[in-house]
Amino acid sequence: MSQQASELPRSVQIIGRYRGLIGLVALLGALVGVVLAALNPPASTSQTLVVFSAPTCPAGAICGGPMFSPAFIEAMLLKQFPSGVQVKPVTGDVVSISVAAGTAARAEAIAHAAARSYVVDAGALPYLGEFASAQILQPATSAAATTPPLKQVAGDALLGAVLGALLGIIAALAGD
Repeated sequence: MSQQASELPRSVQIIGRYRGLIGLVALLGALVGVVLAALNPPASTSQTLVVFSAPTCPAGAICGGPMFSPAFIEAMLLKQFPSGVQVKPVTGDVVSISVAAGTAARAEAIAHAAARSYVVDAGALPYLGEFASAQILQPATSAAATTPPLKQVAGDALLGAVLGALLGIIAALAGD
């Protein structure tokens, strides 16, 4: 049996000798993953729909431009709500405002505030005495967690165990 062990590459022999250390570090990594998952619960999301209407253009006048597109209002909105808010076109002039936040209530509140801000910003665009407008089509929906908590804990624990095992292997190879 000693002949078979000597035929193995040196790195595999080292890993075999230190498998207890590698297992311990992997277990510690899994525990760290569980703790991090508990400290960072999954985000909840909420969504609202808003329709944008550009001002009507008088006959013979040159109207429009980038300022009267939903994309212009989206850029203004993302400056006000820089993190956790996504604005995506749905169809025509309808846009979806999605928000990710720590709790369901917070996600809904931010989605509602972002939609109201979109409506106010659209109404502040004058053109030849007329204004663009926006209306909320669908109020903020009830938020739902993006990842089930148990699935997140298991995923984070597995990631921690893999990283721990890798650190253990590196430590074993470096120490020998």
